[in-house]
Amino acid sequence: MRRAVAIAVAAALGLSACAYFNALYNAKRLFAEAETAAARGQTGAADASYTRAIEKAAKSLRKDPDGRWADDALYLIGRAHFARGDAAAARAALERLLRETSDREIATGARAYLGAAIVRLGQPGEALIHLDSAIDQAGRGSDLAAFARLWRARARFALGDEEAAWEDIELAARHKSVMGREARLEWAAKAVQLDQPERAVAAFAALFADRDAHRYADSVHALAARARARWGAERSRALLDAVDESSWPAAARDALRLRRAELLAAAGDTAAAVPLARSVAERAAGSTADRARVLLARWALARAQDVGEMDAVRGLLLPAIADLDARRLLHALRVLAVLLEYPAEIGEPLALFAAAELARDELAAPLIARSLFVSYADLVPSSVWAPKALLAALALAPADDQAEELRRRLDRHVSNAYLVAAWGGEPGPSYESAEDSLSKALTTLRKRANTDAERRDALLVQAVNALDSLRAAARADTVRAACQLVLDSLRVAGIRADSLRAACERGDSLRMDSLLVIDTLLLLRPDSLRGDTLRPDTL
Repeated sequence: MRRAVAIAVAAALGLSACAYFNALYNAKRLFAEAETAAARGQTGAADASYTRAIEKAAKSLRKDPDGRWADDALYLIGRAHFARGDAAAARAALERLLRETSDREIATGARAYLGAAIVRLGQPGEALIHLDSAIDQAGRGSDLAAFARLWRARARFALGDEEAAWEDIELAARHKSVMGREARLEWAAKAVQLDQPERAVAAFAALFADRDAHRYADSVHALAARARARWGAERSRALLDAVDESSWPAAARDALRLRRAELLAAAGDTAAAVPLARSVAERAAGSTADRARVLLARWALARAQDVGEMDAVRGLLLPAIADLDARRLLHALRVLAVLLEYPAEIGEPLALFAAAELARDELAAPLIARSLFVSYADLVPSSVWAPKALLAALALAPADDQAEELRRRLDRHVSNAYLVAAWGGEPGPSYESAEDSLSKALTTLRKRANTDAERRDALLVQAVNALDSLRAAARADTVRAACQLVLDSLRVAGIRADSLRAACERGDSLRMDSLLVIDTLLLLRPDSLRGDTLRPDTL
């Protein structure tokens, strides 16, 4: 009888321990899912999984607050609160853990996270005590050491100790991990923020050397733009010098090569910018190639001197008709061509004036615009608007060789209302009457030219629609092929395979996660700040 009772008690204790372990196991699984979702940028899914992980770990802790796995539960709760942005709750859990644990490894991790939480709470001086201890205790090349160094750098920046902070952040950035990647990005951001161009160049080079850093491509683009705003194109273009040797995927690399071409052009080095943008246009695909063609077209327009060069610009843009800017430029070029036909076709010289304004304002082709303004003044030199056309031409190039000739021509119209107004006199009613008549005439001409251009663009519109349909079909085929590859690689079959395929094709990652819970248990990465997912005694 006694033996039976003992067996029953042992079985009950075993079941209790099993339930306790299962709760912690589920908490760790949910925490790993949250980390994966956060790395993918799925913040909503990550927050939900962190919350559930906290609930499971807290349940485990309540069942046995002094048990052998209580430390694991408290450590997970503290990190999950930290990941959710609740620094106060993270601090409370981690301080309790440090009071109760005798596990040196867990204590080191707790100090690192506690220091980071205290930095977030705005107390960097107090945080240094915990972060210094964590760095001393952690392995030099560990993820935990990189985490602690990054947060100590943040604390030191907050305290104004920049030299020590730079040392920390650059050491953290050497680590080959997600944490090292975060440090590399912050290294670049801080260098731009604190006016350290040489450090910024080194940080950008480190990002380009990290193949997986392409996930931060949008942030790198934004930092390059901020650097240009701060330092100008000449100083900031060096940031992207290393992109050609980058190990990033081709699509991400080409997008930054195009940004580098923009910086080179803005710095005045068009000899290097044009071939670089042309190489992107020729070898890249999709929107990057289209943007490269638009950029090349804009540069060509900016330096074009004759309307005959517009055919070459149109040839650049036609392969990029899927791009909205390309279509706008193509339409403007078509309107320009229509307006240039009107003087001979309908006997209206003012069409040259309208064409000049279009070239100046919509095509950003100043030399073409100046030529057209002068052509209008040549065609009708006695017109009340001829001096206005000459003034507009002079404003586009006030210091070149033709400027003096334009000024001499203006001297012949000293009594013209536009010249009186330009030289500070009182223009009078004649000026207002001339402006009103010009505005009405130009509006009528532009409307007519737009209508004619749209009629001629009908075939182009059909081509755009056909291209959009082809691209949509190609995307659908690509998605279907990729989703089938997922099913094949995981060997999923039956009803679950049908559900997974449908979720994949509509991009429903949350539904895919729910269908792959069992399969992906084997694929979850270990805890980034521990060497294993469970403590040895638990195993």
